[in-house]
Amino acid sequence: MIELVEAGPQRLALRGGLDFGNAVVAHQAGLAFLARDARGSWVIDCSGLESANSAALAVLLDWLASAHRAGGHLRFESLPERVRAIAGISEVDELLEAGV
Repeated sequence: MIELVEAGPQRLALRGGLDFGNAVVAHQAGLAFLARDARGSWVIDCSGLESANSAALAVLLDWLASAHRAGGHLRFESLPERVRAIAGISEVDELLEAGV
């Protein structure tokens, strides 16, 4: 199960496991939150992300791309080591760490 919840103004918290089974739902939820203030500066706290695979990385990267296309800003906090490792293998770790 995955949850994406408001944790403050333009701040979201990702909790649970993000994998192929729930990536579409999480992706759509994130896009809906970001669309509320497409040009805003968003932060997503990933400290509650208990498990993740390459589908999670794809979701996070697409959220970054969506924010960038809309002229907004997005960065992630407390990315789990598993996500960092997958990003490193995929050579997108710097993009994921820096945000847009």
